[in-house]
Amino acid sequence: MKSITLGPKWLLFMLCIAYSLQACQAKTSNNTSAISSEQKEEEQEETSEKEIEKPAVEVSQAFKDLEAEYTEMLAPIVSYKQENPELYWFIVSWLKTNYKTPDWTGYYSDEWRISTKQKGIDCSGFTRVMVDQLFDKKVMGGSQGILETYCTPISTAEAKLGDLLFFRAPYSTNDRIVHVGVYLKDQYFVHATSTKSAAKGLGLNVNSLEEENWSKELVTAGRIKS
Repeated sequence: MKSITLGPKWLLFMLCIAYSLQACQAKTSNNTSAISSEQKEEEQEETSEKEIEKPAVEVSQAFKDLEAEYTEMLAPIVSYKQENPELYWFIVSWLKTNYKTPDWTGYYSDEWRISTKQKGIDCSGFTRVMVDQLFDKKVMGGSQGILETYCTPISTAEAKLGDLLFFRAPYSTNDRIVHVGVYLKDQYFVHATSTKSAAKGLGLNVNSLEEENWSKELVTAGRIKS
């Protein structure tokens, strides 16, 4: 058998073919890697979305009954039922509570929550519980002390969910703080009201800063310091 000797032109041709095949394989590999990378990013995004979904809030029949009884009062914040169910049902759970300075012994126990809802809570006490349990922030003491110790005064125009609102006494001639509530949205806030209101089943109430009595008595809003 005769051996075949390839000339320079054939060698160059074969080298070009080999180079082209190698380039195609590299391009295919890069495309595959890019698709794989995109798939991973999409999977990570889906996982992240699942992680930030809030778990369903268990709602007892007692809470549903309270909601039905106070439908009109809850109407301005009913969107929270979908947007922030933990917040919404927390507020519902404290409806119809007496107005009383609580005993803080055993604060973090289930027994404390049950007994306090039965015995009563005051405005600063409710504020303390709400900002602790829902916003992981700590305040203590009366309304004046909460403002002076834990808050930075802000304008009501700056107020957002979780900020505090501080009020003077009705017909007061000074700005001594005697009442505090928690800002929700759209000028609405939630607060433990008074012994008189509690006797009418309104120990906890949702009110608007546009209501004349509350707008007159408002001294300042406050944001809890980090």
